[in-house]
Amino acid sequence: MKHLISILFLCLGLLVSRGQSKKEIDSLKQLLARNQSVQESVALNEQLFVSYLYASPDSANHFRKNIKAISEENDYVKGRYLYHSLSGRYHFAKSDIDSAFLHIEEASKIAEQLQNKSYLADCYKKIGVIYNIRRNDSLSTKYAYLALKNAKETDDWRTLSSIYILLGNQSFERTEYPEALSHYLKLDSIYTSQNELDKSLAAAYINVGMIYSELRDSKAVNYIEKGIEVYKNLEMEEGMYYGEVALATYYDLLQNDEKAIEHSLKAKDYYETYGDLRILSNIYRRLGGAYLQLDDLEKAEYYLLKASAIPENSQVGIHNVSNQTNLGDLYWHKKEYTKAIFHFKKAAEQIENGVENDAMPIQLPNIYRGLYDAYKDSKDYKNALAALEKQKELEASIQKSQNQLEVEELNKKYQTDKQQQEIQLLTSQSALAAQKSENQRNLFIAGISVLGLAFVTLFLLFQNKQKTNQRLRELESAKSKFFANISHEFRTPLTLISGPVAHQLSKPNLSAEDKTDLHLIRRNSDRLLNLVDQLLELSKIEVGHRKLMVSKGNMALFLKYLVEPFQYQAEQNGILLQSSIDETKEVWFDREIVEKTIGNLLSNAIKYHEGPGPIDFKAVLKNQEITISIVNGSNHITKEELPQLFDRFYQSNMLNPGVGIGLSLIKELVQLSKGKIKGFKPDPKTIGFEVTLPTSMAAFAKCDLIHGNEPIENRLLPELEHLNEDLPTDDFEDPKLPVLLIVDDNTEIRLFIKSLFLKEYQIIEAENGQQAADLAFKLIPDLIISDIMMPIMDGIEFSRVLKSDERTSHIPIILLTAKSGEENELTGLKAGADAYLVKPFKEEKLRIIIQRLMSIRETLREQLNKQVILKPQEIELTDPDNLLLDRIQRVLDRSLTDATFNASSFSEQVGLSRMQLHRKLKALTGFSTSEFLRIQRLKMATKLLKEGNANISEVGYAVGFNQPAYFSTAFKQHFGCSPSEYTKGNLVQ
Repeated sequence: MKHLISILFLCLGLLVSRGQSKKEIDSLKQLLARNQSVQESVALNEQLFVSYLYASPDSANHFRKNIKAISEENDYVKGRYLYHSLSGRYHFAKSDIDSAFLHIEEASKIAEQLQNKSYLADCYKKIGVIYNIRRNDSLSTKYAYLALKNAKETDDWRTLSSIYILLGNQSFERTEYPEALSHYLKLDSIYTSQNELDKSLAAAYINVGMIYSELRDSKAVNYIEKGIEVYKNLEMEEGMYYGEVALATYYDLLQNDEKAIEHSLKAKDYYETYGDLRILSNIYRRLGGAYLQLDDLEKAEYYLLKASAIPENSQVGIHNVSNQTNLGDLYWHKKEYTKAIFHFKKAAEQIENGVENDAMPIQLPNIYRGLYDAYKDSKDYKNALAALEKQKELEASIQKSQNQLEVEELNKKYQTDKQQQEIQLLTSQSALAAQKSENQRNLFIAGISVLGLAFVTLFLLFQNKQKTNQRLRELESAKSKFFANISHEFRTPLTLISGPVAHQLSKPNLSAEDKTDLHLIRRNSDRLLNLVDQLLELSKIEVGHRKLMVSKGNMALFLKYLVEPFQYQAEQNGILLQSSIDETKEVWFDREIVEKTIGNLLSNAIKYHEGPGPIDFKAVLKNQEITISIVNGSNHITKEELPQLFDRFYQSNMLNPGVGIGLSLIKELVQLSKGKIKGFKPDPKTIGFEVTLPTSMAAFAKCDLIHGNEPIENRLLPELEHLNEDLPTDDFEDPKLPVLLIVDDNTEIRLFIKSLFLKEYQIIEAENGQQAADLAFKLIPDLIISDIMMPIMDGIEFSRVLKSDERTSHIPIILLTAKSGEENELTGLKAGADAYLVKPFKEEKLRIIIQRLMSIRETLREQLNKQVILKPQEIELTDPDNLLLDRIQRVLDRSLTDATFNASSFSEQVGLSRMQLHRKLKALTGFSTSEFLRIQRLKMATKLLKEGNANISEVGYAVGFNQPAYFSTAFKQHFGCSPSEYTKGNLVQ
C-alpha cells in the first residue's frame, strides 16, 4: 500500500500544470496565428501543449512537433530544450517511461549547454522520479540531490518544492520517517511563505498523514484533511477522493470499522468511474474486511468477491492474500466449508510461492487454523489433523525465532550486568590499594614510572611503524597510479599504429609479403592494447576503485552464451570444445567478472592446447556455489609450477611462452567476487583451471548488489520457462509492439537474445536463413538479428536476399557472429546488413545500435509524411524501396481520386498482399494502408484548397470522398481545423 501511495505522488513531480479554459485556448490560438517572433511562437505552442496534454493528447502532440520544427528551422537552442522537456512529459503521460527518459536526458544535455540552473534542476528532478519508479534508489537519490543543488541557485520556488516532495517520498518509501517529515515540512514552509496552494502541497500533507497513520498517531487525520482541503480549493477530484482512501487506511489500522467503511464508500463510486484497479481492489478489500468484522456477511461477501475479481497483476500481493483469508473466514461463518477451504488454500499458496512481504509468513498459522476449522466442521478429520499439525509446526518455528531473539536480548543484558559487576570490583580493589602502607605506595609509584617509560617507548615504536606503513601505502598507490598513467599513455601511440596499418591493409594491390608483415604488426598492436587494458583493470583493483556489481540472473544461459563463440574459434583451430552446464536459474553474480574470467580461460585453453584430445568446459552448481572447470591438453606445465602460473609474466624456462598478466588479473577478479581459483593436473598430459564462485545473495555485501539495474533477462525469469514454445506466425498477442525476427541455429543464443527483448517486441524465431527468409516475406518484421554461420542459407546470403526484395528491403538487419576481423565485417556490410557485432557482445551496445536504426526509420517516416505526395527520389531509400514507392506513386496518380479505390484494390494494383503492403507502409510511413490512403487524399485536398477551390464539397468529391460531412470530419481530425477555416488562413502553423 505504501509503495502504491509513493508511486502515485512521485508521478505528480512530472505533471505540474493545470489546463486552461476553452476561451483561453482559443485566445492562445489567435495569438499564435498572428505571431511572427520565434520566441513567442515557441512559448505559445508550449502553453497550448500543456492545455491539451490530458484533454487531447493528439492535439498536444501537434504543438510539441510545432516546437521542434520552429526550433530546428531557426536554430533556436532554447526551443530544442523545450521540445525534449515537453516530449518527456508527453511520453510520461502515455506511460512510455523509456521514451520519456531518453527525451529528458537529451533536455538535460541542452540545459548544461545553456548553463540554465532552473532547467537543470527540472531535468534532474524528472530523472530522479523515473529512477524511483524503476526502483533504483541510489540513482534516484543522486539525481534528486543534484536537482536540489541547482534549484537552490535559482528563484524557482515551484521546482524547489517539487524536489522536496520527491526527496520526502524517497525517504517515506524507505520508512525513514523523520527525514521524510523534514522534507515535507520544508515544502510546507515554501508554500506558506509564497501564500500559494498547489497539488504538490496537498500530496505532501496526505503523505505526512500516512506517516502518522503508520505510527497510529491521531495527527494523521488533521494532515490528511488539510490535503483534501487543498485539493478541494484546486478543484481536483482525484486528490480529494484519494484523501478519503488515506483516511480509510488510518481508521482501518485503528480497527475502527465504521469509520473505515464511511470513508471507503466516499471514494468507491469515484474510483469505479475512474477505473483505477489497484486502488479499487484496496477499497473493496477494506470494505469486505470491515463488514466481516461487523458480522454483516452479505455485504462482506459482495465486496470481497469484487476485490477477488480484479486481476492479480492489478493488486498488491499482500492485499490479495488478506482478501483470500477474509473470504475463507466469511464462508466458514456461512458454513460453506468447501468454499472456505478453497480460499484458505489459495491464501497459503500465495504466501508459500513468495509474496514479497516479511510479515506475511506470520499469517500462515492463522490460515492453517482456518483450514483446520473448515475441515473439522465439514467432518474431513484426516485433512483437519494435517492442517492442525502444519499450524503447530509453523507456530513452533515462529516461537523458535522469537526465542532466539529473547536469548540474544538476555545475553546482552547478562553482558551488561557482568560489566557493571566488574566495574564495582575494580572500584573496591582501588579502595583497598589506597589503604596500603606508604612503602607499598612508593613501590607502586616506582612500578608505574617504569611502566610509563615502557609505554612511551612502545608508543614511539608504534608511531614509527604507522608512518612506515603509511609510506608503503603511498608507494603502492603511486605505483598503481604510475601503471594507470603509463597505460593511458600507451593507448594513443598504439591507436596511431593500428589506424595506418588498417588503412594499408584495405588497399587492393598489396603483395603477399607486405600483407603478412602488416597483419603481424596489427596482431601485436592488438595484443599490446589488450595488455594495457589488463594493466588498467589491475590498477583499479589494487587501489580499490573496482567495485562489485552483483545482480540476480540465469547464469546457465549466460555461460552458454559466452561459450558459443569460442566453440567456433576452437573449430577453426581443429579442436573440439565440449561443454556441460548445470541449470542454475536465479543466482547472484557479477556479469562482467564472469565474462572476463571465462573469456580469458577459454582463450588460453584454445591458444595453448596440445594433443588430439578435446577441451572440456563444465559448470556444476552445488551448495549455493558454482564450480567452473576448463581442462585442455598441455605437456609443458608441471604440477609444482601450477601455483606460480598466477604470478605476473611467469615463464618456466626460455623455451616456453610466458603467461603475461591475464591469469594474475583473473585471480584478482575472482577473489574480488568472493571466489577461489586454482590450477590442477588431471593427468600428465592435461592442465585444468577451476573457479568457484558464490551464488547466494548472503555471500555479498549490501553495497555490492544492484537490484535496480538487473539485466532484463533476470526480471523476466517467469516468462523464460515458456520461451521455447512456438509463437503464432500470422497473429500476434499485442499488435502494437514491433516484430523482431531472431535467426540463429543455436537454441541457447536465440533464447538469450529473446530474453533481452521479450517485453519490447513480438518475437519470432528461425533456425537458418532459408526459414527466416520465408517468415520475413510472410510477416514483414520491423527488425532482424541474425547469426552468420548457419546451415542451408547463411546470414550473408540471407541479408542479400532480403535487401534485394522490395517487400523486405527496408528492414534493418544486425549480424551477430563469432568471426571477428574487418574483412568479415566488410563482407557483412556489403551484403546489406545495417550493423555487425562480434560475439560475445555487450547488451548495452546492441540496444544502442537498435535505437539508432529505429531512430533512422522514424526520421525517414517523418520525411515521407511531410510530403504532399510521395517523392521517393528526394529521400535516401534503398533501390527496391525507390522502385516500390515509384510504383505506389503511379497507382496513386491513377486511382486516388476514385471513390471506390480502397486498401484491397490498392494492394492488388501494387502487386503485394494486403498484409505485406500494410507492413511495408507501416514501416515506411507509420500508417496502415487505409490511413495512408485517407491522408494522401487529405493532402491532395489541401493542395486544391490552396489553389483557390473554395467549394468544399467539390474538393471532397474530387479527392475521392463520397460524403462531404465525412470529408470535413476527417480533415478536421487530421489538420486541427475545418476545410473552410483552412481556406481562410486560420490554420495554426
